[in-house]
Amino acid sequence: MKTELWVKNGYVFTDKEFRFATIEIKDGVIDALYENEAEPLLDNGVNSIDASGCLVVPGFIDAHVHFNDPGRTDWEGIETGSRAAAIGGTTTIFDMPLNCSPSVTTVKNLNNKRDYLTSKSYIDYALWGGMTGFNVKNSAELAHMREGIIAWKAFMSDSGIDDFPFVSPDQLKLAMKIVAKQNKILALHAEWQEEIHSLTAFYKNQKGINGRQAFLHSRPISAEEQAVSFALELAAKYGTAIHFVHISSPKVVEKIQQAKKSGINVTVETCPHYLIFDEEDFLKTGAVLKCAPPLRPREEVEGLWDCIAKGWIDTFGSDHSPCLYSMKTTGSIWEAWGGIQGVQFTWLALLDEALKRKIPLKQILPLGTANVAERFGISGKKGKIQQGLDADLVLISLDETTVSDQQSFAFKNKYSPYENRKFLLKIKKTILRGKVIYDDQTGVAKEKYGEYIQPREGAYGPIPH
Repeated sequence: MKTELWVKNGYVFTDKEFRFATIEIKDGVIDALYENEAEPLLDNGVNSIDASGCLVVPGFIDAHVHFNDPGRTDWEGIETGSRAAAIGGTTTIFDMPLNCSPSVTTVKNLNNKRDYLTSKSYIDYALWGGMTGFNVKNSAELAHMREGIIAWKAFMSDSGIDDFPFVSPDQLKLAMKIVAKQNKILALHAEWQEEIHSLTAFYKNQKGINGRQAFLHSRPISAEEQAVSFALELAAKYGTAIHFVHISSPKVVEKIQQAKKSGINVTVETCPHYLIFDEEDFLKTGAVLKCAPPLRPREEVEGLWDCIAKGWIDTFGSDHSPCLYSMKTTGSIWEAWGGIQGVQFTWLALLDEALKRKIPLKQILPLGTANVAERFGISGKKGKIQQGLDADLVLISLDETTVSDQQSFAFKNKYSPYENRKFLLKIKKTILRGKVIYDDQTGVAKEKYGEYIQPREGAYGPIPH
C-alpha cells in the first residue's frame, strides 16, 4: 500500500479532543496519525495538503435528507443535493424513502433506486426503507428489504406523499414487532395524527386568525408528546430500537431521556432549523420556513440548546426537504409544501451558533459524526479520524467567514431560509476517502466518487454516550 495523501499541520479532532497532527492516507483509508512534534518524513512526490490554521474534523454524516431521486428530480436529485452537501462539509448522507417516486416501500423500488443512483453522487450514501400503512403487513417483502437499508422510517401522521401513508397505532405495534425481530432501527416522525387532523380541520375554518398562526396552532407540542409517549411504550414492550427524528421541543427530549434511562433503546435527532429559527421567523417569512413539526417559540429553541449542553440530543440531521419554489408560493400556508432547504448550511449554521454561544465544538461535532456512525452501525468505516477508517475529512477555518447568498446555492432550487446569513467560519476543503471533492478555491470536483454504503448485517449500533 502506497501513501496517496498527507494532511499535515492541522488541528485534528480525534478522541473527543483537538490536537496538532498529520494524517497519512493510503487507499482512501486513514493509515496513521502523527503528532507534529515527531512529524514523519513526507514521501517525495506524494500529494500533501497543508492544513495550517484549520480545524480538521471528520466528514459530517447527515442521516436525514430527501434528495427525491428518482421521480422528483425537478425538486432536487442526488447530483445537486450531494454537491450542496459536499460544499457544506457532508461526506455521507442517508436518503429517506419518500419524496422520491415511487417511495422505497418494496424490494423492487429499493433495487431500482439503488441502481438509478449509481455514479450520480459526489458523496457516499445509504438508503432508508419505508414502513407504511400499505406494506406493514407484508412481512416477506419487509424481510427482503432489510438487507439493503440502513434503517426503517415510518410516519405517525400524514406524510404528504400519497404512496407513503402513515401507520395507525395498531399498525405501529406490528411495525415495532417486525423491526425488533429484524434487529434494525425504526425511525419515527412522531406527531399524533388524530390530534393534528382535528386541529387542522378546526383552524382552517377559523375567521379572523392569521393563516400562519393557525398552522402553528394546528401542530402543537402536545401532538409530539402524545406520539412519542405511545411509541416509547411500544418500544419498551417489544424491545425495539427506535430513533425519533426532528424533535422540536425540550419537553419531548426530556421524556425521551427518561425513557433511555429506564432501559429503552432510543435515540433522538433534532435539526438546525429548530435551533436557529423560531415561530416569529416563520410568521414573518412564511412557507420557506414551513416544516412539520413547525418552528416553536424562542424559549423552546433555548431549551433545545440546554438539552444539547446536558448531552440529551444524540444526533443532528438537516431534514433537507426541497421542492419547487412555486410549491412554496401557493398563496395558502396550508397548501404550501412543508420542508426546509438547508443541507449546504447545516454544519455552518450549527457550528456558527455554537461558537456564538461559546459551546465547545468538541461537544457539538460528535452529533454529526461519531454518534450517527455508532447508532446506525457504520462506525467501522465512518465518523471518526482514526486509523483504519475512511479518510473522510473537513478542513474548517475559523478566521474566515461564509455568506450564504443565492449565487452560492448548489441545490437545485435557489431559495433557502439561510439566504444572506453570515457564518463565522468557512469550509476550506471536503475530502471523501482521500479524494478532495470540494475546495473553496476551485469548487466541487468533476469526478463523482460517492458510493453506496452496504449496511452491516443485522445490527444497529449502541446508544451514543
